Amino acid sequence: MTQANAVISVGLDPASLATAQAVCDALNVTLHEASVDEATGEAGLALCAIEQFDALHALRPELATIVIASATDSQQTIEAMKRGAIECLLMPLHEPALREQISEALIAGEAPSPRQPMRSMVAGAEDGIIGQSPAMAAVYKLVGLIAPRQVNVLITGESGTGKEVIAKALHRHSDRVDEALLAVNCAAIPETLLESELFGHEQGAFTGADRRKIGKFEQAHGGTLFLDEIGDMPLATQVKLLRVLQDQKFQRLGGTQTVQADVRIIAATHQPLEQLIADKTFRQDLYYRLKVATIHLPPLRQREVDAVLLAHYFVEQLNPQFGTHITSFSPEAVKLLLSYDWPGNVRELENVIKASLLVARGPVFRAEFLPESIRRPIQTTDRAARDETGDGDLQALVQHYLSDAGSVGHVHRAVSEHVDRVLLTAALNHTGGHLQRTADLLGISRTTLRQRMRHLGITIESSARTNS
Repeated sequence: MTQANAVISVGLDPASLATAQAVCDALNVTLHEASVDEATGEAGLALCAIEQFDALHALRPELATIVIASATDSQQTIEAMKRGAIECLLMPLHEPALREQISEALIAGEAPSPRQPMRSMVAGAEDGIIGQSPAMAAVYKLVGLIAPRQVNVLITGESGTGKEVIAKALHRHSDRVDEALLAVNCAAIPETLLESELFGHEQGAFTGADRRKIGKFEQAHGGTLFLDEIGDMPLATQVKLLRVLQDQKFQRLGGTQTVQADVRIIAATHQPLEQLIADKTFRQDLYYRLKVATIHLPPLRQREVDAVLLAHYFVEQLNPQFGTHITSFSPEAVKLLLSYDWPGNVRELENVIKASLLVARGPVFRAEFLPESIRRPIQTTDRAARDETGDGDLQALVQHYLSDAGSVGHVHRAVSEHVDRVLLTAALNHTGGHLQRTADLLGISRTTLRQRMRHLGITIESSARTNS
């Protein structure tokens, strides 16, 4: 190895330094420990604690750097990736991951070129992105890489995974940060009003249009527009959105004046847009326009210990509002948080913490504060009942809950939710996951169907897994 293939470590904690030394020894790479001021040699790579990255980058902007961060450093991680770090690894370091990164940077003979520095993060801004799982580390890095680029972004993931939080982080770390970030929920606005909400209308454009309305595209000029639940956008509105993305201009409903639209679009959905395209309810050309960059958010059940980290975060945020003084969690509470499946993801966890704080007392968050649905998960009870009686034996299911002392006061809800879950899952499977056909089959509106699915934690993907 030449000196250019040496590695320097800057500010690493003892455990990380020991792991780095073991990896470098295995690769026959020299590792030098140095302060920022001493990092002036010809090393080809730096392993740097995230707290030291800004100083090191200012001194050696050309030096390929792998940043080492803790689970709570999501904002700094995003900023480091924007400013030119080639990778960010979370503590505790794992030798295989570190070995792979050092090999790519040094053994191949050339490290990736650092990117140009971008706008610094707004002072005091908090992204609210919590998690130390590998899946969330990948999300942090994508936000840092994508945010400064002037491209549209598609965020996918189950309901409640935090897609709006990611949209806000993308805006906050972009060059549009000083301009507006506006959000429109395409599923919450009636089809007849969505076009007016987005593009505005002129006086007299339709019955009741007694004055001109400026739409969200005009209001967000120069900034970012977050289109949540894009999969629910009507086809007619999709056509107009596609034209705006292509031409950066539009006309208000009922108008003839052309309006310029310098707007970055961040779209989000929990639905598989590829399936909607196959069902002819979503335009393929719009899909390709939106998915220039894609960020997928993992469900909470796949994020290892993140449920506990999020619970701590929510308690800290909500303590003043609820007048509580929780400073720690009991081992039993932690065990329950980790064992629960969280079908409603982060949104469900936040609501559970709010419900728990209503009855909490003392400095320790105890298991008894958690709602019964978490302490005695209905999903588990339902599963046991199905195993014993089968889904078709409704009478046995009812008897199961009536005889369960822990279900007192909750029998109606438990049975109703069980039946709804079975019915909706079966109907979704019957229609191949097509929401409108499922709603028609059940005799309810598509909006009601989506609300019930959210409440029960049902996704098209989960219904397919249940059927398989």
